[in-house]
This record gives sequence, structure tokens and C-alpha cells, in this order.
Amino acid sequence: MIDVHAHLFFDELLGTAGDLGPEIRKVGEGRHEIVMGGYRWPIGPKSSLAETSLQRVDSLDEDGIGLQVLSLSPLWLLTHTPAGAQVPFLRSANTLMSEWCAQQPARLKGFAALPTTDMGAAIRELEHGVRELGLVGGYVGTDARASLDHPDMDDLYQACVDLDVPLFVHSTVPGVDGPPGDPRLDRFDWHVTLGYPHEETLAVASLLFGKVLLRHPDLDVYVSHGGGSIAFQHGRLRKFASLPRSPITVEEFDAQFSRLWFDTHVNSHDSLALLRSVANPGRLVFGTNYRGWDSGGVDEVTALADDVVRNAGTLLRAPAPVVTTMEGRR
Repeated sequence: MIDVHAHLFFDELLGTAGDLGPEIRKVGEGRHEIVMGGYRWPIGPKSSLAETSLQRVDSLDEDGIGLQVLSLSPLWLLTHTPAGAQVPFLRSANTLMSEWCAQQPARLKGFAALPTTDMGAAIRELEHGVRELGLVGGYVGTDARASLDHPDMDDLYQACVDLDVPLFVHSTVPGVDGPPGDPRLDRFDWHVTLGYPHEETLAVASLLFGKVLLRHPDLDVYVSHGGGSIAFQHGRLRKFASLPRSPITVEEFDAQFSRLWFDTHVNSHDSLALLRSVANPGRLVFGTNYRGWDSGGVDEVTALADDVVRNAGTLLRAPAPVVTTMEGRR
């Protein structure tokens, strides 16, 4: 199995973003929280941040995962931080990601986190990540701009096409380094449980109705968590596309939607069945949010294992089926 949705923190980045941190605070026996700007997230022992790549591969062997593609925690993207701080922070993060994955190159790959505060810097970081660090694509938050069809994004989208790499879009939490979000979501971790899929749904709708995939016919965009609630809202949005006031036609809606990539990390067989009923089956890939609070497993995709492996190979531009055996270790 190829898992394209997993995140890493790096101890080496602690305290390197100025007043934002990040930092780790002990909140109880064997319990800590990561603090990044105005947001706190509970974690287990601090040592969980210092896992070696070989330890990760041992875990992947146990869980039936042959290849994993990792990205920096979305809490650490710093989308609203001035470029003077965001750019060096993410350059360090991408270097650490590359070095960590390079220790087990047949089993671990990484996405390059892009400093979208400055789109020129984001393009340069994408080029550096792909050409110099060996990372397999770009990675941005749903808040890279207020809307992902903003003209500022077009040069970055074209850079992904020129480099022939995908762009991974992951939901983010408001208030980490920017304005706070809906205060109703402050309860029960709702910024993550409800806010994440809301942000992803808006991102997909912006890509479609903002004609991003029409402007960039060779662009591959992969959206986390099955695109949020997009499978449930698909019919409603498609109905709106049939109205005269819609900026796109139904045919344009369908053509663009069929080109979007989604992972299977939706935490429900029924939700996955709905996603499969509307998404392009050739654009679904396996994802887990490995070891996260909502971590998934290979049993969720048993019936379509061959398909999602083949699809991941296409997304990652693998020239042949990826080697997924223990022989890939160093």
C-alpha cells in the first residue's frame, strides 16, 4: 500500500519561528501539547517527535504500508506569517524532510511545504524542493489565499505543471498565526473535526468555480480527507452550475471535478462509498493521517487496494510500480 497522507514534526524546528514558537509544553503525566502561535494541540510523549526513519519503516511494515509520502504538520505552514520568517522556516523544514526520507529512500518520500506569503518564494522553494531535495511535489494550506482561485496562485500552479509534480492541498486551522476563525468551533476540537472538512470543501469549490483546472489543463491537485464534504455537496454544486448565473457550465464542472485527486481518509466505509460514487476512480489514493487522532488503516481500502496503489503511482509520477518490500531498506 502507498500512503500519501502522513505528517511530521521536527524537534530541530522548535523555537525557530520567533514569537510563534513552535514549542512543546508538558500538561500532565506523559502528556504534552504542541503550541504554535495561538493554537495548542495535544500530543503524547515528546519523544514521539524524534522518531527515526528506520523506526517509521518498522511501523509501516507492521501496518502493511510499503511506501509513505510525508508532509510537514499543517499547523506549521505559517501561511499568515511574514515571508521573512516563513521562508527560512519552511526551507529548514523541507531540508529536514528530505534528509529524513533519504535514509529510507525506497519507503519514504516527502512533499515540499511552500511559503505562500510570497508566491515568488513559493515557486523558488518548489523548484528547490523538487530539483535539489528530491521531494515529490508541493504542499500548501487551504488558506494559501482567501480563495484558491486567486490570480496570485496561477504562477505557482503553472510551476507545478512545468516541473511535472502534483500540488497537495491540506486544510488548516485559523488562528495559528493569523486571524481567529469561527468562535463556535472553539469547543471540542471542532476547528479540526468540523473545520478541516469545511475548509477543504471551500477549496474544491474555489478550484472548480474559479476555473483553475480550465486555466491549467495539466495541473494535478490532490486534496486531503476526501475533499472534505465535497462528495455530499457534489449534487448541490453541480445543480448550481446549471444556472445562468454560474461562472461555469455543468460540462465544465464535470470535466474539472474528474481531474481532482482525493484521498480515502474519510473514516467511514459509507463515506468512502459516497466519495467513490462521485469522484473519478482513477484519482483516488490511499491516505491515513498516520498516527493522528483519526488515523486510518489499510483495511479501509481492501476492496480497491490495487486501484489506489496504481493511482498513487500515477500521482507521484512513478515510472513503474513502486517497490514496497522490506528489501527497500538500507
